[in-house]
Amino acid sequence: MAKKSTAQASWLQTTAIRVTRVHFLYVAVYILSTIIFDMWNLYAYEVVTQLWTAAGLLLVLNTVLWYLGRMKFSDEKIYAIMVILLVVADIAFAAYNVYWQRGLASKSVALFAVPIITAATLRSRTTLLAASSLCVAAYSMVAVRYFFLHYGESFRVELYGSVGFYSAMFFVLAGLLLIIIKPTKENL
Repeated sequence: MAKKSTAQASWLQTTAIRVTRVHFLYVAVYILSTIIFDMWNLYAYEVVTQLWTAAGLLLVLNTVLWYLGRMKFSDEKIYAIMVILLVVADIAFAAYNVYWQRGLASKSVALFAVPIITAATLRSRTTLLAASSLCVAAYSMVAVRYFFLHYGESFRVELYGSVGFYSAMFFVLAGLLLIIIKPTKENL
């Protein structure tokens, strides 16, 4: 009887597959919360369709990346690129949600933690800090844009205070994740 070849997957391939699996749960929970909020008439119909479309697009991209992640490529960097694509999609998804949920007043700012944590799975300080910087850029852009398109819903000090606070928190989260993924060899 012939033995089956059991080629070991690299840690990058395993990471890409695991990250996409968790993203299936992420999208499912997001869709479930959208359904619940819609049932209680907390969102206007236009917002529900926009959020549902965004979730559908993220699900399609995640499914494609999950499928590709299961394939064996000779160049291991392809798996890292897949995770980075998912990070960029997560940032766009979070920014879109913040904008559609009233910008500065949005509770969806927490969604920016997902791309930062996803970037940390690559165990790269540069990738993690780049993802945090992109989150800051995306959040500040949509918060400021919504504020000036709907002028009078809040105060400028609230706008710039919130942008500064959340931007700092994105880097605090990144700093804490750096401690986990890049521990130093210091003697205490």
